Amino acid sequence: MRTIGEERVDRESSRSVAVYELGTTSYREVHRLQQRLQAQRREGSGADALLLTEHRPVFTLGRSHPTPNLRVSEDLVRQYGIEIVQTERGGDITYHGPGQLVAYGIVDLKAWGMGVLDYMSGLEDTVMGVLADWGLRGERSALGRGVWVGEGKIASAGLNVRRWVTMHGIALNIDPDMSHFELINPCGMPDIEMTSMAAEVGKQVAFTEVAEAFIFHFARVFACGANPVPIPGGDKTSGHTR
Repeated sequence: MRTIGEERVDRESSRSVAVYELGTTSYREVHRLQQRLQAQRREGSGADALLLTEHRPVFTLGRSHPTPNLRVSEDLVRQYGIEIVQTERGGDITYHGPGQLVAYGIVDLKAWGMGVLDYMSGLEDTVMGVLADWGLRGERSALGRGVWVGEGKIASAGLNVRRWVTMHGIALNIDPDMSHFELINPCGMPDIEMTSMAAEVGKQVAFTEVAEAFIFHFARVFACGANPVPIPGGDKTSGHTR
């Protein structure tokens, strides 16, 4: 008779994600890609996937917060050239832009034998592993999901889960334009302080090195294989592939 431990090892050893490094993209095109991959995974015709990208400047809204939680007028946001997009993820308003690593997981949690909170915690653990590689101590906070370094929030997270398949994920500030966060109440919190890896280590941090570290720690935390593959379905990003 097989033990519970043996069954768990078998399940974890069969986990794998196809890793797509998309380069610089618009939010909407990657959102459509996520939706398609999630639908395929729910139908059993797709594979688990990890999408890595950095977006052109955009504010995204959580499903329960359709009114932008701004510190300035929407007219001023438009003058900055920052789009505002409603999404189906959890959480409140956040910023995505160049210099930020955004990781979207399309994962069948039921097949992986884990719950939503387990997966969210794993994403945070992945970021904390990355930060440790640069000598930074990442921590959770009672203020909400994500990762903090000291008093500053360095990574924001939010998910959408349909029939056990995830989309959306976590965004890690490497060296984005931090002034863009000042236009909003990040995560709906007016007094929150945002930070970045570059600010915390006091020097430039290479995006490609952080992306490589994220893939490594994602595979470690979730005990899965991580296999780089071409962009799915022949999709073309308007930017470049790193």
